[in-house]
Amino acid sequence: MRVQRDGGGMGRRAFLAAALAGTASVALASCTGQGPKPTGPPPPTRTPSPTPTPSAPAGVPLPTAMRRSRWTRDPFARGAFGYRAVGTTPEQRGLLAEPVRDRIWFAGEACSVDAPGTLQGALASGRDAAASVASVADPGERVAVVGAGIAGLAAARALADEGYEVVVVEARTRIGGRIDSIDDGAFGGEVELGPLFVDDDEPLGELLAEASVDTVPFAGTRETRGADGVVLDVPATGPDAIAAAQDWALAGAAADPGADFSLATALRQSGQLTAATSPDDRRWIEHAIGAGVEPLTGAGATLVSALEDLGVLARAPRRLVTGRLANIADVLADGLDIAVGSAVTRITTTDRKVGLRLDSGESVSADRAIVAVPLGVLQSDAFAFEPALPASHLDAIAGLRTGAVDLVWLRFDEAFWRAPAPEEGETTADAAASTPQLLSVAAPSHVAFWIDLGAAASDDRDASAEPLPPVLVGVIAAAQSRLLARLDDQAFQNAVLADLAPFATADG
Repeated sequence: MRVQRDGGGMGRRAFLAAALAGTASVALASCTGQGPKPTGPPPPTRTPSPTPTPSAPAGVPLPTAMRRSRWTRDPFARGAFGYRAVGTTPEQRGLLAEPVRDRIWFAGEACSVDAPGTLQGALASGRDAAASVASVADPGERVAVVGAGIAGLAAARALADEGYEVVVVEARTRIGGRIDSIDDGAFGGEVELGPLFVDDDEPLGELLAEASVDTVPFAGTRETRGADGVVLDVPATGPDAIAAAQDWALAGAAADPGADFSLATALRQSGQLTAATSPDDRRWIEHAIGAGVEPLTGAGATLVSALEDLGVLARAPRRLVTGRLANIADVLADGLDIAVGSAVTRITTTDRKVGLRLDSGESVSADRAIVAVPLGVLQSDAFAFEPALPASHLDAIAGLRTGAVDLVWLRFDEAFWRAPAPEEGETTADAAASTPQLLSVAAPSHVAFWIDLGAAASDDRDASAEPLPPVLVGVIAAAQSRLLARLDDQAFQNAVLADLAPFATADG
């Protein structure tokens, strides 16, 4: 890379119930609007607010290190990944991927009909855009690629390999887009602030292997506690209610093609969530939404379409990334001309050329261009097109939605959330093998669920007696992601540590 610093057989309902029940459990009141409010500094006043004092509930130590993502506050991302919102359709993604006057193409996970919101969707979209360009371009033409995420790099790599002159323009001072791998010695290696799981997709798997990115199977063994720390058995109440609501929505859409309903509406209209619903049933429905639907989509039940195939989403993350995921960006970028730190503000198209205006005032001219920036950036005022895009593209950009999901990595001196010692007759290796990988609380929480990274990343736990690293990764989704992203690091840390109180004593 030459970097220039210029600026199956199971029924649908049964499968959905099993999939969501296998996801970590936490209650977020998406249907009732009663989720917790993050604790933090008061609103700005004329007098500067003092920095919050580090605090943690009894039994929860302060972490020795913390890393967090804030994708909704990132001007070059403006969200985590796409989901199916009420009123949107997969066809809109296909329309967005259509070329404009055979001069401009769009690429990215938002353009993927089959796998939106995923790495494999971004990879395939970039390669598809490159193939479409090559089908109309003359040999040796110059193609500008806007965005050095996986979609943009995949497109640029494919075109360069075909002999086209390719220049990549990236607003960030690094490549990779929403893949953000940070080498942090406090955690003993790489911290992934973007995707932490990958699917068993063959093209993506080949790229991971080429880039030497290690992954391990992820079983997703879980432990759910009440606010008092007692370990709970999670019933199928929530997943069953969601599946019934989706059946109702599908029947409504079949009777009235084009009809769409939010998941919250479908839960109410199907009778799964009404004033007569018992408090216990309501809690478990909210739990399935907060721990299953929201982390999978990045949005709450009032925004997610009840026609979204939640079963497929729940099944998708099969492997945990244990290597440096950004290696795949490095492999795709090898040998490419990439101008980092160069934000595009305007794209002008004529019958023969495409012009890119940069925030530095400079311009880049090309025969054709692939725009591979996140949907949230396209929806902002950071981009302008002359002439304006066709109505079909404008409607797709305006209608599609991006969810909010963030990660927080915490390292502790000791894993206080685990059983302190093997039980009678149990070896250290046996205890490690039985350690839950996912931790959640069936009560209103900021964090949807916690991943015990030491347990989750150890695929040889049955044979190894090595201590598991005391690292937790919290998944924060939907409204809580947007709320906590506004807090400074100390107020944020205080808020998420409060969610660990039920695990302060592992004998629960």
